[in-house]
Amino acid sequence: MALLDMVHKSGAYLEAAHVNYHKRDSAKRDEKIVRSYCRKNGIRFHLYDYDGMEQKGNFQAAARNARYDFFKRVCDKNRLDEVLVAHQMDDLIETYLMQKEKGIGVSYFGLKERNLINGVSVYRPLLGYTKKQLLSYCEKENVPYGIDESNLQDHYRRNRIRHQQVDKMSESEKKRLVKKIETLNADQEERLRRARECISKGDFTVSQFKRIPYLKAFLHENFPNKSDAHLDEMIRQLQVSQNCLFEGKQICICKEYGRITVFSKPQPYAYSFKTLRSLKGFACKEFSIAEKGEKIQGVCISKNDLPLIIRNGRKEDRIKLRYGHKKLNRFFIDRKMSCYDRMTCPVIENGKGNVIFVSGIGCDTDHYCEKPNIFMIKL
Repeated sequence: MALLDMVHKSGAYLEAAHVNYHKRDSAKRDEKIVRSYCRKNGIRFHLYDYDGMEQKGNFQAAARNARYDFFKRVCDKNRLDEVLVAHQMDDLIETYLMQKEKGIGVSYFGLKERNLINGVSVYRPLLGYTKKQLLSYCEKENVPYGIDESNLQDHYRRNRIRHQQVDKMSESEKKRLVKKIETLNADQEERLRRARECISKGDFTVSQFKRIPYLKAFLHENFPNKSDAHLDEMIRQLQVSQNCLFEGKQICICKEYGRITVFSKPQPYAYSFKTLRSLKGFACKEFSIAEKGEKIQGVCISKNDLPLIIRNGRKEDRIKLRYGHKKLNRFFIDRKMSCYDRMTCPVIENGKGNVIFVSGIGCDTDHYCEKPNIFMIKL
C-alpha cells in the first residue's frame, strides 16, 4: 500500500493487480482495502481469485508462479511496461539469510532491484526502505493497510528467520548487512563475467572445460536451486561419461563424441496448418517452406494429410521407409547429429498422427513423388 500510494502521488500512470489466495480470514479485507483505494484515486484495478485447484507441491512456489503469470497477462493485455513489487530491505535480508541457511549456491545474493520474470520487467523500488519505515509512511500519509496474520507465525522458514533474526536487528545493522550483500554481489558478478566470457566459445575438450574459471558460479546461475553436490556430480559426469545432456534455465550443456558443448536452450515448437495454401512461403527461425529445393527436402502433401503439424522431432518418432520403419533416435545416432540439431530437427506429422517427413531423412514411402509440392528447408 505504501508503494501504491508513492507511485500514485508521483504522477506516473499505473494500474493495480491484486491476487486473493483465500488462505486466511483477512484475505477479503485486504482485497477491499486495495479496491477501495483504487476506486477513490481513479486507478484501474485487476483481481485474480486464486483457488489453487491445479496446485501441485509447494504452495509458496505455486502461488508465486500463478502471481507472475497473472502479472504478465495484465501487462500484455493492457500494454504496461513493467511490474512494480513492494519487496523492501527486510525482505532482501531475509532472502539472503535463507540462501545461507539452505546452503544452495546462488548467482545473486538477496533480491535484485530489477530482473525479468516470465518475460516481464520487474522493478523493486523499495529495497532501500525498512518495513518499519514503510509502516511509518502509511501512518503519516493516512494510507490504509492490513496486517497479514500468517506472517506472525513461524510455520514457514522465512517467518522464522524474520522473527528470530531480522526483527532483532537495528536499522544500522541492517544497512551494514546490505552493504556486505552488495559487495558479495559485485564479486559474484565479476566471477560470472569471466566465466561467461570463456564459455561463450561454446565448444570444449574435457581438459579445456575443467579449466573454465568460476565454472560453479556459471552453473549456479543457469541451474538455480541446485546444491553444490548436485553441480559437482554434473561436472563429473560431463568429464567421464561418453554422452550426457543437462538442460538448465536458458542453456544446455552436452557431452558427445568426446567434446562438451554449451548452447542456448532451444524452445519447443509446433506449427499447425489447416490448408495447403497456409504452408506456402511459411518461415520461422527453425525452418522454411519453399517451392524448390533438393530432392531429400521434398514431400508431396495432399488434402487427406490435413491438418498438418510441423514440430520438433522426438527420439521415439518413427517414419515408414522402403526397408521398414526407422526410429528417429536411431537416425540421430547413425548420423552423429549434435544435441542441438536433435532438439531442433523438424518433422511433419499428418492429421492421422503419422510422421511423414523428417529433415535429413526425407519423406515416407507414401509421400514420395517425382514432383513434390513443398520443400522443407531446415535453417
